[in-house]
This record gives sequence, structure tokens and C-alpha cells, in this order.
Amino acid sequence: MPRTLHSALLLMMFAACGSSDPRALTDQGSSALNSGNFEAAVRNYEKALTALADAGDSGGSDWKRAKLGWVQAEARLDAPRAKEEFLAYAKASSGKVTDADYNLIASKFGDAGKFDEAIAILTAGKAAFPESPHLDALGKDLVNRAKATGASDALDKLKGLGYVGGE
Repeated sequence: MPRTLHSALLLMMFAACGSSDPRALTDQGSSALNSGNFEAAVRNYEKALTALADAGDSGGSDWKRAKLGWVQAEARLDAPRAKEEFLAYAKASSGKVTDADYNLIASKFGDAGKFDEAIAILTAGKAAFPESPHLDALGKDLVNRAKATGASDALDKLKGLGYVGGE
């Protein structure tokens, strides 16, 4: 029985690989992202974004989910590009991007040890949402991460933002 189930799952996976359904592609991107396969995640998110754009849906919740997933995956592959893409998306979609989105994305850059990009996103998020408790907590978390890795440049930048010293 397990072998039959395994075969059925493989067939479903192969069938899904050829899918042009944006939601299925985004789901595949999320699965790849969660398993640490960042290249596959980027490919699936890019296919989803292309399919959504072709369908004329480049502003809805499906687009946002695929775009933010792409940024998270690309943060591991090309952090400067991912940062620029996120900031451009956030600027163009200011009513749709929340402080929680800034928090999530900057945190993922922090997870990847990309402190310059994380701090740039935190700074932009604080400019857009100055009273956000999410972003204040993130700033303190980034301080702890920078201390743990010995990232003194990041600590200096975070100090300039007021996150070091008054804890």
C-alpha cells in the first residue's frame, strides 16, 4: 500500500510540474521554499507571477503571495536584487503591504544573515509604519542576531536606528 501511495504522489507531482495554474505554482514554490530548495522556489514563483500577469491579475492577493514568496526565496540567492524588488513592490502597493509584511520579509533576510538588506527593509517599514510594534520587535531581534554572529557593521546601523543601547 505505501508503494502505491508513493507512486500516486509521484504522478501527482509530475502532473503539477507542468501546471500553469498560478495557485498550484505558488503552492509548489512555497513547498520548495519550506524545504530549502530556493532555486526551485524562485522558478515556481516566477512562473506563477508570469501566469498571473498574463491573466491580468498583478495586483491581487495571489500576486502578493507569489511576490512575497519569490522575495523570500531570492533573498537566499541574490539578496540585493530581492531587497530592491520588495521595496519597489512595497512602494507600488503601499495600501496592500502591511507592517507584518515588512516584518516577515526583513526577518527572512535576517535568517539568511543578510543584515544590510534586513536593515534597509526595517528602515523602510518604520518609515511607512512608525508605530509598529512588529517592526520594533524585529529591530531588537536583529540586534540579537547581529550580536550572535559578530556582525559589527549591522550593530552600528541598528544603533543608529535606536535599537542598541536602550534595551
